[in-house]
Amino acid sequence: MKTLVKILLPLLGFSAAQAQDRPWQQLQNPTAAEAAVKFRDPPAEYSSQFTWGWQGLVTKEVIDRDLDKMKSLGVRAVWIEPNRGGVAPYLAPGYFDTIKTAVQEAKERDMRIWVDDDGGYPSGFAGGKFTLERPDLRMKALATAEQVPVAAGEKFSRQLDETAICALAYNRDTNAWQTLAATNGLVNWTPPAGNWTVVVPRWAYRSGVTRSANNSSGAKDNEHSLGDYLSPEAGKLFVQWTMGSYKQAVGDEFGKTFLGFRGDEAAFGFNPWTPDFPTEFQKRKGYDIRPWLPAIAAIRIGVGSGRSAIAAQETNLDAAHRAFADYCDVWSDLMAENFFNAEADWCAANNLEMQIHIEHEEILPQMAIADGDYFKAMRHMGMPGIDTIWNQVWPGTVNDFPKLASAAAHLNGHPHAMIEAFAAYNPAPDIKQARWIINEVMALGINHYEFMFWPASTRGPSNPRGLYNDPGFPALAAFTNRASYLLGEGKPAAQIGVYIPSSSFWFGDTKANDDFKNIVHQLLQHQRDLDYVDEGALSWDLKRQGGEFINHSGQVYRAIIVPPVDCISKTALDNLRAFAHDGGKVIFLGHAPTLVMDKNLLSATGPADISWTMLEPTAEITPKVLAALPAPDFALTQASPDVRYNHRQLKDADVYFVFNESDQPLNTLTTLTTVGTAKSVQVWDGDTGKIEPFPGASTSDGKTTLPLILAPWEAKLIVLGGGAGPVVSNN
Repeated sequence: MKTLVKILLPLLGFSAAQAQDRPWQQLQNPTAAEAAVKFRDPPAEYSSQFTWGWQGLVTKEVIDRDLDKMKSLGVRAVWIEPNRGGVAPYLAPGYFDTIKTAVQEAKERDMRIWVDDDGGYPSGFAGGKFTLERPDLRMKALATAEQVPVAAGEKFSRQLDETAICALAYNRDTNAWQTLAATNGLVNWTPPAGNWTVVVPRWAYRSGVTRSANNSSGAKDNEHSLGDYLSPEAGKLFVQWTMGSYKQAVGDEFGKTFLGFRGDEAAFGFNPWTPDFPTEFQKRKGYDIRPWLPAIAAIRIGVGSGRSAIAAQETNLDAAHRAFADYCDVWSDLMAENFFNAEADWCAANNLEMQIHIEHEEILPQMAIADGDYFKAMRHMGMPGIDTIWNQVWPGTVNDFPKLASAAAHLNGHPHAMIEAFAAYNPAPDIKQARWIINEVMALGINHYEFMFWPASTRGPSNPRGLYNDPGFPALAAFTNRASYLLGEGKPAAQIGVYIPSSSFWFGDTKANDDFKNIVHQLLQHQRDLDYVDEGALSWDLKRQGGEFINHSGQVYRAIIVPPVDCISKTALDNLRAFAHDGGKVIFLGHAPTLVMDKNLLSATGPADISWTMLEPTAEITPKVLAALPAPDFALTQASPDVRYNHRQLKDADVYFVFNESDQPLNTLTTLTTVGTAKSVQVWDGDTGKIEPFPGASTSDGKTTLPLILAPWEAKLIVLGGGAGPVVSNN
């Protein structure tokens, strides 16, 4: 995974034969002429999808009329979300009979099927099987430690039950800890002189609430527990119970009509635990976590504001938070390896794609304690995602978090990033507002759309809700499908990476979050496109080639910006130094990282020595910072913070998606860079499929200057290069 060969193979056309049978799963590098052929009528694999809620008795008649109606609106894919009241319970044989019918009817209509990875949400309870069949593998939490004061010379004897992690002796005079020996779970200890407390860290079965299709009452409650996300055994069982059952039922359509699974909001709402955690922690961090568990159990970062206090513990705040951050780093590793990767790797091995979004993507400190590290969770995902279901993306609202999903796709060499959109919007978007939302997130790199919500028509004729009844929706769907196809071809072209301070969020550093968001938004307002880059990317995953970092999409970063952060790893810092030495640009904003971590944060030192590169102490994107960045690929003659763009490179052409997010018209000149000398400049119309010359454009020295005239909320697809070629139209 870490070799340049793997990074470049998809772009050079040497991917495996079976991947060529499913080009939608792999980066493709067509010419503009080749892309034009599919642009007018993209294959169904590139279609947006409806959330299809299977509520009530879903029969063949229901399936037929819903699929027919959805296809008539221009949406050729669905995501099936199982609900209560079906022919048979979720995961029962009769349920899969209905799935077989849906797949067959979709196949006859040249439509595509995605399915929920569980029977409701959040992902991970397997329709109740963990509760009913393997209660030992239910989700677990780190609980409040038991504390027993003991006097010097007073014998302490205790048989530890299964929820006791260990027994610790705490000297209240010296703040020293020691782990007490247990023989067959029995602790016998007589304290020496001093004031002592025996502390017994504990775990407890605990789960977030689930909305289960098999819930007896239909409520969102604790009837069906989530499985242990940190357990490899639980992860394997979850995949076997769910995805494996679909393989038995419709496996012959995997990668054809049946495209894959979509996960939903897997997360923790508390500090998690799993039985093997101390062993895994020791292996990864090099010290015993058990003496720190009482303090960690009292820390909860990300809820509310500011840094959390440690309740009722006489220990060093800074050291305890360092141990807490190490603890979070390890459990996020385990969650990624044993749950997220279990799903993604199974899908990849079975010709399928895995789409997923997790929890709190728009509130990074909360996401950091719900899912650990977004980029760890998405490292193996074929289609990383986010959701926007509470008006988080709305005209006039600043929110750049969709970059999480697009950056994860770019870093890991995947063509698509998805979004779950429009549910729970209040007010609900009209057709113009829906287009604005789609354009906004498209400019941020999202190129696969799920429209919520389409309830199964179990009580009569298929009658979509609100937005989907609008006469303009078919044109919006056509635009979305065409633009999604084109913006998933070739490779992304942003030259700037911004380090996302995930580990700082484990310290409760809300200012790091504010600074990061501000820096990203300022760059985008100056039309300097970027990707978020994470600790793993800078430490080992990006290929360093001179003054360039190359990701798995073949995309080249020539500058890395590091916002004010609490910590960075020594490996990442060393790689940045070597990158700068060879000509890459590294810019630190605000201050040097406070801590530099080798194997763990508990023993980290700091601050970082950054004398070898540029520091901008204001933590702002100043003119000095802009001047130090690579030459822009998109430059406006008249500055406008309301113009967003998305740039991708095809084999012989450049594609620019340009969006005016303001309610005012724009009329200015813009200069765009090209792969070579552009022989043609065209506008590709997503609504109609027409391809026409762009009037007034001129090219010189690899740059194209053109008049950019955009109505309020208007977007354009501009293609530079590829030869003049035939003009495709509907006439």
